[in-house]
Amino acid sequence: MKKIFIVSVLVLAIVSAFVFVSARPPACPIQSDTSVVIYGDTGNGGVGTPSKSWQTHFFDWWHSYDPNVKYVFLDRNDVKSDCDLSRFPNVKLYVQPGGDAYYQQNALGSQGKANILNFINSGKGFFGTCAGFYYVAGDYYWQGKYYSWSNLLGIFPTLEGSVTDIADYDNSPGYALTPLSNGFNAIYYGGPTRGWRNTPNTLPVGAENKASFAALPNYLPAVVKYNNMLLTSVHLEAFENDGITGLSSEQRIENYKLLANNINEVAGTSFYVPAYTNPSQCNDGIDNDGDGFVDMADSGCVNAGDNDETDIPMTRCNDGIDNDGDGLVDLTDLGCVDSLDNNETDPTGPTELFFDDFESGSLSGWVLTKVFGGNDWANAVTNPYQGARYAQSQPMSTNEPASVMERSISTSGYASVTVSYYKRLVGLDVADEFQAKWFDGAQWNVLEFTGSNSANDAGYVLKTFDLPANAGDNSNFKIRFECTAGAVSEYCRVDNVNVEGQ
Repeated sequence: MKKIFIVSVLVLAIVSAFVFVSARPPACPIQSDTSVVIYGDTGNGGVGTPSKSWQTHFFDWWHSYDPNVKYVFLDRNDVKSDCDLSRFPNVKLYVQPGGDAYYQQNALGSQGKANILNFINSGKGFFGTCAGFYYVAGDYYWQGKYYSWSNLLGIFPTLEGSVTDIADYDNSPGYALTPLSNGFNAIYYGGPTRGWRNTPNTLPVGAENKASFAALPNYLPAVVKYNNMLLTSVHLEAFENDGITGLSSEQRIENYKLLANNINEVAGTSFYVPAYTNPSQCNDGIDNDGDGFVDMADSGCVNAGDNDETDIPMTRCNDGIDNDGDGLVDLTDLGCVDSLDNNETDPTGPTELFFDDFESGSLSGWVLTKVFGGNDWANAVTNPYQGARYAQSQPMSTNEPASVMERSISTSGYASVTVSYYKRLVGLDVADEFQAKWFDGAQWNVLEFTGSNSANDAGYVLKTFDLPANAGDNSNFKIRFECTAGAVSEYCRVDNVNVEGQ
């Protein structure tokens, strides 16, 4: 009997141990010395198989020059739950590869989105290419159709692609080798840009157009640095004869160096990058035009990729004269794109009709209404998107709409109107509501609403809307923000409200 009891206890212990081990969550693949993590979930995880292969080629190449470049691939569960990126201080870069932005945001969900946003907001580097660039936006146009998915990161304005003037993604082969403004040539495979057909040619404050599409007019961005994010429409990481043709090994290696240098810049790292094989005139240490100045000290150099050190010719945008009589000179004039521009006349593009960053400390000019017992919108300082202030509603009521902030803005003389703002919803549950609307003189039209969905944004989300024709040339135009929420911990926050006309 005693032996039977002992055996039974041992069996129970073994079974319990097995169950315990089986129930343990899968280990996060990030190691203490991992410096780069790459989202690599293919199929309905949204990462393209060639894109994952290209990332492998690139980071293997970089690791061969600097062993401190150590990377791992993460799947959707790693990003969503298994790997809290804040717990790995040695990780300096998160990579969102190409593929399909819809499937990426769908697979990563709100948990993955929050994890990535926390990583970005901590100051660590982010590299998003093609679909990974679309994923950063709040919405986008794809093949002429507009899409907005709830789990996109929402920290970049509306994007558009594919740019069919370069390569139509829907027509074989769907890609092309295209020249960039910095002298490099890269694979374009459906990536996004701004300023082509459905979006304005503007970038958010703090963004830099590092390279534009040389085959297109108007400097449409192909490589963008936005604070600690590197966002590329083209595939600088593409590998010759791996799903594509036309790219030479020499071009690929120079693209690798360009990509690595840009990653070091946004991530604050100093991983070794070999020198360019044929450095440009503005990065070769030689006085190529004999004027006594070398590289970026020479006025003929626009950037380090500029291959012409010759001094810039005199134009109306570098002559020190107010040529259009508006009181502004050269590059301080809105009419000047760069110092080579010979037309200082102000552009006929979008004009700012209204902007409020709430730094005045009040909501002067806004009409505020509330339900009985509720709270009005207020000018607050706790959590601005930029600067020191923003607009906040803590309505303390579920009677819809509990708190309303409304503004009249004439759009007379402007045929098209665009509305944009940054918002952050905190703690809203299914009984609460946030709505943004515009008024056409007869009725209110909804820009966005939460409906029966809860909302708890990890950070501010940029929203941009191109309005229909009846919003233009309208002296009765208005915008409004509505917030309905009953708990003391529930807020609607809005900052940098902007209305443009053209």
